[in-house]
Amino acid sequence: MKFALAAVAALGSAAPPTVHRSAVYGVNITQQVVYGQGLYCTGAAAANFSQGSCSAVDLTLAVLRPTALPSSTTALDAAGHRAVPLPDGPLPVLLAVHGGSYTHGGAADEFANAEYFVRRGWLGLSVSYRLCNGGVSTEGVPIDIPLGGNLVCAEYGSFPAAAPFGNASCPAGTAAVGAAGTQGLLAPGCALDSPPKNGSFFGTLMSWMYPAVRDAKAAVRWARAHAASLGADADHITAIGGSAGACSVVGLATTFESDYKNELSAAQDATLASTHLGESSAIATGLVQWGGDYVPIYAQQRDPDARSRYTAASAPLATYHGSDDGVISPKQETTLAAGYVEHGVPYERHVLAGCGHDADACNVTLPDGTNQTQHDNMFEFVTRIQKLAVVP
Repeated sequence: MKFALAAVAALGSAAPPTVHRSAVYGVNITQQVVYGQGLYCTGAAAANFSQGSCSAVDLTLAVLRPTALPSSTTALDAAGHRAVPLPDGPLPVLLAVHGGSYTHGGAADEFANAEYFVRRGWLGLSVSYRLCNGGVSTEGVPIDIPLGGNLVCAEYGSFPAAAPFGNASCPAGTAAVGAAGTQGLLAPGCALDSPPKNGSFFGTLMSWMYPAVRDAKAAVRWARAHAASLGADADHITAIGGSAGACSVVGLATTFESDYKNELSAAQDATLASTHLGESSAIATGLVQWGGDYVPIYAQQRDPDARSRYTAASAPLATYHGSDDGVISPKQETTLAAGYVEHGVPYERHVLAGCGHDADACNVTLPDGTNQTQHDNMFEFVTRIQKLAVVP
């Protein structure tokens, strides 16, 4: 079912890009494109995430570009539509962030989402980022998952150590590992502890989430910095993600520009200089599949002024969540929805009845009782919000 929580507002643009309602293009994929660097660290968990040994690693993404199908007037694509020429202007951007509990997965996991839009005239970017215990996700390379429910990683991306963000603000002796039910920490409220699960199985730590969100924001800044060479329209960036990736998309839509960026200084993390800090990480719209509000909650909890990250500047969101999701509960959207309603920002919430986590196959039920695929629903949301020109 669908809850329209705010009146739809559209972005102003003198010349919005043109996209196609049907799949009229092929897809060319270039993988392992470097969009910046980040620190990847090791350290004994018993030493409270000492970050004692860190080295710079490349952060990569895949670029998915539309290609023209055969130009013969009799040629048809797989959907039965005649071939059409490529757009002659900058393309709107679909930036995809994969899920995997911040422990596994890679850019290829989001190719299906990206290709749907690329075949209709978007430029697709599918992002890899730093993972807990597995390094930077790389296609075809196994990623280790922490065992026994222990959320403390032996290998991880860098994160702030100074209060109020990191382990320096944990009370002495609270970072011991392995106590039952503590997710590796003993003190609720410690800066590395998990925020309230609110009915979810999944809980995350600052040490997991910080590098992932920092990298997602860096990927947006890279896209904006390279818009001309990519042929991208930086005013029309949509982010999509599932599970942990969806949480990062919520962060892209709601957090302040300084969040997940300025907590570390250049002296603490020299790789920040590679992430186009002068560009904006703002997006125009977000598509959230079975995600939650962890990222803005963390930012507010660690803000000395406790400022809410839900403002009139938040990016419009459409969310898709199984009613029976026990990994990230639909309850995780409660404060998210309330914040959007309070500030009058477009927010469409789609509850997928009877579906659980990773509910890609579940359709959206429209108010008239008819069903629509999630992708088709996303297309309508993005084109309406961004006022894109649509070829029937």
